[in-house]
Amino acid sequence: MAADDEELTLDDLEEDTDSEVTFEEGGEEEENAEPSWGPTIVVNDTTYAVTLFWQPLQDTNDPYPEVQETVDNFMEGADLFCLRQGTSPQYGIGNSTEGHKAGMPSAAAAIAEVFQDKPSSVAVFEVDEGWWFIAIRNDLILSEEDMLYLNEEDAKRAFYAMMAVPDWGRKIAPASWEIEGTEEVDLWDILKEPGGSKLMHINKNQRQKMKLITIGAGVVLLFIVYKLLSGLFSSDEKPIIRPLAPMKPLFEEEAPKQKAVVVHPWEKLVVTEDLLNRCQAAAWQIKTMVIPGWSLGTISCSASGLSTTWSMQWGHLGWLKRAFEEYNTRGLDFLIDNSGRTAIVSLSIGDVAIHSQTPKMMIFESREELNNIFQAINQTITMSEVRPQITTQTSADGLGLDVKQTFVYPRLNFSFSSDLPMEEWITLFNKFPALEIMRLNYDPNSNIWTYEGQIYEPIP
Repeated sequence: MAADDEELTLDDLEEDTDSEVTFEEGGEEEENAEPSWGPTIVVNDTTYAVTLFWQPLQDTNDPYPEVQETVDNFMEGADLFCLRQGTSPQYGIGNSTEGHKAGMPSAAAAIAEVFQDKPSSVAVFEVDEGWWFIAIRNDLILSEEDMLYLNEEDAKRAFYAMMAVPDWGRKIAPASWEIEGTEEVDLWDILKEPGGSKLMHINKNQRQKMKLITIGAGVVLLFIVYKLLSGLFSSDEKPIIRPLAPMKPLFEEEAPKQKAVVVHPWEKLVVTEDLLNRCQAAAWQIKTMVIPGWSLGTISCSASGLSTTWSMQWGHLGWLKRAFEEYNTRGLDFLIDNSGRTAIVSLSIGDVAIHSQTPKMMIFESREELNNIFQAINQTITMSEVRPQITTQTSADGLGLDVKQTFVYPRLNFSFSSDLPMEEWITLFNKFPALEIMRLNYDPNSNIWTYEGQIYEPIP
């Protein structure tokens, strides 16, 4: 096995993403986790719906099929939605069980109208309920970037991650965060009108039933009118009475609803080779930066991007800022701490490819195989078995009731460190179905990479 000395950049990787598989990204939620977000905010005595899931709308004449398909595939149990026209029409999905109500206006849709002068805007507003984060790109509300965080640190992390994207026309954040290039704006001053985008029920079946009832009532009314008119113009002859055939029912019984399809975690795995290539290229870009008087700390990289710190040993802050301006690395952003001696740096690595891979090895088989391999090369590896429970809300067959289903996804977590080139490990990772690298840490002083990953076990 030989090391590849060719330099990689993030721009080289943008066009190499695996095009064969694209799945929607999602996250695992522990059963007993405390809620970290809220569903509504109150501004100027108006209750707004926030934390909606936004998607582009293709058919503005009949949006219900698109909305229902999104609910069936990704948001089981959701029962509310709203529409937004804008430059490109969108729909946002909410859930009454989480605190949304029909008739509530959407805060994201209303603020998007206010921000039309600069259609690419990212903002965090401190409200009574927490910290509302909203990101609008080219007049499109980003799908999962309408979020009310109850924890300030969560809001900061979301804002820093979005700041890694260049060319924002407007950046809004609380003044107490002291983020360079941002302004503080009072939401109460700019959100004066709720707008016309309000939540309404998704239940299309109920509307169809109402249509059938209306049609049925019309048929009965026509029948009565016909009988009355027939009686007025009929002769005196005694009518022949014939037994009436039973009428067919006006409504046919609905077929039982199909059980919702559950998307398992291994159906949306990060492609290992793409992640390794992007992290290696990003780490090389950061490491090759020379900043007099400043030292580079440990680099951490995942599908969300790269992060690290620069610490001042001597000199002053101006050297760091001048260096970042001169290197002009795309997707790089930084935040200086209160002492002015440490810079938290983030770098976007682009969209990492996602694929589906069915687990085939039991945990004990994966553990034995890894031990055999690492003992043969005299390499240390740490492993642990975890069995997280994930609860999803689906519709019960034929009853129209929401029920919760709990699944257990056993997996083997592993971690090891090595100074070998990343290319030497790709073949090993590919030997294990449903393996996913979660995080990579790089020590620029020792050139050692630490790999943290997990291997899923098949479930019955």
